[in-house]
Amino acid sequence: MGNNIANVNTYGYKKSRTTFKDLISQQISGAGAANGARGGTNAQQVGLGTQASSIDVIHTTGATQTTARTLDLALSGDGFFPVATISDLARVGVDRGNQMGNNVITGAIDRAMNLSYTRAGNFYMDDRGYLVTSDGLYLVGETGEKTLPTPAEITKGNTALTAINVFETSYKDMLDATKVLENKANTLLTAYTEYEDALTTGTSVISAYNAMSAAYQDFDNYVKGNNPYNGSGFNTVADSFYNANGGTQTGSVVTLNNSINTFNGAPVSEIVSQVSTIVSKLNLPTTANEDYADAPPTPGNASDPTTYTAVASTDVDKVKSLLDKITNYKVDLDQVAQSVVTYENAAEALLKPSWSDSLSGEAGLIQIPLDAQSFSIGPDGTVTFVNSSGQLNVAGQIRLANFANAGGLEKAGGNLFRESSNSGKVDKNANGIQLDELFAPGTNGVASIVAGALEMSNVDLSEEFTEMIVAQRGFQSNTKIITTSDEILQELVNLKR
Repeated sequence: MGNNIANVNTYGYKKSRTTFKDLISQQISGAGAANGARGGTNAQQVGLGTQASSIDVIHTTGATQTTARTLDLALSGDGFFPVATISDLARVGVDRGNQMGNNVITGAIDRAMNLSYTRAGNFYMDDRGYLVTSDGLYLVGETGEKTLPTPAEITKGNTALTAINVFETSYKDMLDATKVLENKANTLLTAYTEYEDALTTGTSVISAYNAMSAAYQDFDNYVKGNNPYNGSGFNTVADSFYNANGGTQTGSVVTLNNSINTFNGAPVSEIVSQVSTIVSKLNLPTTANEDYADAPPTPGNASDPTTYTAVASTDVDKVKSLLDKITNYKVDLDQVAQSVVTYENAAEALLKPSWSDSLSGEAGLIQIPLDAQSFSIGPDGTVTFVNSSGQLNVAGQIRLANFANAGGLEKAGGNLFRESSNSGKVDKNANGIQLDELFAPGTNGVASIVAGALEMSNVDLSEEFTEMIVAQRGFQSNTKIITTSDEILQELVNLKR
């Protein structure tokens, strides 16, 4: 009773009871049969106490408590979740270290796993996505179709990712360089405007001209990669990103294009189209001397502002045209980035195992990929998930064990039961436990699964306290026998006096 009360809040706990039987009896006289003169008589026997008869585990179903947690599972009916630790790693295709497995158990389940059984359905995902108990025991069932990447696919994916990594570094440099170019072009356009205003008003013409000349020189130095930029100007970055000079083309865009063209299954045409049109849309320079803007007009007489001439309208238009191209170019760069992400996802997918929408027909462990968008568990135990690409896949199916005499199972602690010689066996053919000897929920008389709920303890507190009071009073009554016997003996002694 004390253990039952202590486990009143233990999920899946099954209460126990103790039954008693009388001890031997002392026979005073035997039974007598009837004869012609009188009827029969009963034997006269004096009982000599009691002894424990049995300690039973009562496997009635506990109340269902809703939790709304997907991995909380209650069983509505008979059966137990099979859970286990691995006893033979060579027989189980489990992910470990850098090695990926197909989750299949080879041969008999009980030869590869140390099986226990439980009604406590509070399961968790471990760091590899396997469904486990709170103590780390694997949930055993039918695994989904998990296909591992081949060595060729791994090589192909890694090669693609290497090209993408090189491109991403160059892409960031190009994006930053474009922003700097845009800033310097805007500064030059502003300087043109301020110089024109100075010419119109006749004030600060020389200082405005000097500012315009400095802005142009800063712009020109950056475009060509001359000092003070130490060869890191726009031309240099652009050449590294996409060098379209005659002969063999180089640059990270070309490298990426070559990588895409050898990668079957990627959206090749879309990505190549995006990256191949970048040069023409911005008119990247093909030589270090090609400029985006003309130099300012020759300065006039330093002592006479009226000798300074206006900037040609074609020069101003050239800078404005450049700024328009830069705006469009940044949009193109963003489209390229989105396309490369698609390519990267395709490359990364080659390095990962894949699942289908079917079960494998093999016993094994149930694993949900860590990048799954969502997952659910049906009443029949089927575990499904939506993968990173939005497709519905099957991770596996939970199976249940059933026993002819559930009361004969041995309690192993930790909410676990173990098979005993009197519980009945899961293995019916003496060839080890096979998948078909574990039943899909809702079939062969076993329970269906209620996801988002847990089975509570079947302990009834009011019943336990009542039984405790009865037991206490019974013990008190038994102790009175000693007192009464002592008083009778005392009276006998007194009679003799």
